[in-house]
Amino acid sequence: MRSYFPRIAVLSIISLVFLSSTVKLHGQTLIYDAFIRGDKVGEMKVIREVNDEATKIIVDTHIEAHMIVKVVVDFKSIATYMDNKLLIGEAETRTNGHLKTSVYTILKDGRYTVNIDGDTKRINQDDLVGADYYYFEIPENGAESYALATGGMLNMVKEDQNEFYFEHDDKKELHTFKNGQLQSLEISHRLYTITFKRRG
Repeated sequence: MRSYFPRIAVLSIISLVFLSSTVKLHGQTLIYDAFIRGDKVGEMKVIREVNDEATKIIVDTHIEAHMIVKVVVDFKSIATYMDNKLLIGEAETRTNGHLKTSVYTILKDGRYTVNIDGDTKRINQDDLVGADYYYFEIPENGAESYALATGGMLNMVKEDQNEFYFEHDDKKELHTFKNGQLQSLEISHRLYTITFKRRG
């Protein structure tokens, strides 16, 4: 009896190649160096992948700072958008290797469901844009964006033509743009300020 497995495998590979060729994928990567008091302490990589169906934005940050004690912070988020609308987002923050917070956001039945460290809440909106979207586009003054890392809403305030900021959790985040892309991000805490500067 002849085996049909090789024929199925070949057909699957051909189908995969065909599907891959019909979806146009465009990518863009921005890399930012992180500084505290002038010392480089890490980097942030932001990747945008665009195809015919959706846009995916990945943010991957690693900070290793020597304050009173050594502190290592890792943050990663993955968000998928369609027509500039957040469909699904995942974000995870770790401090010294230990999970600090995990946030999962999904658009379901016309509203967003957010799971923060096991607790679920609903956001009565049907059209959110994550703050990660503004690495690649200048926001409108007063635009409301969604913080993937915390599951809360942010209000963008215009400082001047190329500068916007928002405040949350006792932190002020200043975004400076050039030619439509984020050039620097300054996050002011009570004890220190961390600055991300675009490389290149």
